[in-house]
Amino acid sequence: MQYEKMTPDTSVVNDRMQRTFAWRRKEIADGMTVEDVLKKYPFLRTPTGLCDEVDRIHPSAVKLYRRWKEGFTGIVPKVVKLVQGKSPLAKMYADAREEMLTEDLPDIQFTDFYVFFEQYDAQSPYPTVQLVETDWEMAFTRNVPVLVKVDGVDLCRGTGVEEGVIAAFCAYFVFDMAYPPYMKNTLSFLQRTLLNITVVGEKPLPVTVTRVINLIY
Repeated sequence: MQYEKMTPDTSVVNDRMQRTFAWRRKEIADGMTVEDVLKKYPFLRTPTGLCDEVDRIHPSAVKLYRRWKEGFTGIVPKVVKLVQGKSPLAKMYADAREEMLTEDLPDIQFTDFYVFFEQYDAQSPYPTVQLVETDWEMAFTRNVPVLVKVDGVDLCRGTGVEEGVIAAFCAYFVFDMAYPPYMKNTLSFLQRTLLNITVVGEKPLPVTVTRVINLIY
């Protein structure tokens, strides 16, 4: 006898996650490991589940995914212009974009985020995005499978770099992690300008970040 795979009711899942939200935040604050959190709350193993959790932590009239998407669409051209010739990925990015236009491939704006990621370490305890069976050039022009890892644990998989990047960013908030020193300015910039998320007691943005904001906006 065969059984059909059951798809959880989204409304039921959201209700259960909301009911357990306060206790979950306490468990994480008290030092519950990423692995144990995921075992207890498996719906955090999806990009959507992570985005929904950040929306619970920092409520807004506009969902996080939409804020991120609209914000990036607006600043990508200006950011790319600022980093032209400065990022090791700049030439690869430019060549891939040229190929994309030549082959009439769909425009994937979110892959521009990788202009920021110059220090990638698959063994890092911080949220990282790994490409699955592909290369950077392919990632710049097509939706490719990605794997997001946190502290050595497989967090979730995504279809397209955009899902992986958003999931990795959300993981900082979901698991109450501090930004790594080498990415703090970039991630703080995204947090404060694109998503308008502020944390009580958070220090003002560094002068270097405010200068970039002034150049972009």
